[in-house]
Amino acid sequence: MEQKPITSSGNIPQRPNDYLVLAIITTFLCCNVTGVVSIVYAARVNAKWEGGNYDGAISDSKNAKLWGLIGLIGGFLLIAIMMLFYGAAVMATMSSVDY
Repeated sequence: MEQKPITSSGNIPQRPNDYLVLAIITTFLCCNVTGVVSIVYAARVNAKWEGGNYDGAISDSKNAKLWGLIGLIGGFLLIAIMMLFYGAAVMATMSSVDY
């Protein structure tokens, strides 16, 4: 039976979430760049955990969540700004046309 190494605090922390679903949703719906960065971090979480690098797995989990949320929130803000911009342009065009 293989013994896993223990962190500096003396206990094995709980396995962190890899946030892969958030990363994939961000990639397909909002922002490809931050979504891909989030996918890379998410993919490294389980590998580091199984290798005994618990601190690295926790760090990559936090980075995957951070980049996923940045892409998701930034993407929705960008979409909202574009909708306002194009909505204002359509309203300005409609108000200047004589029927």
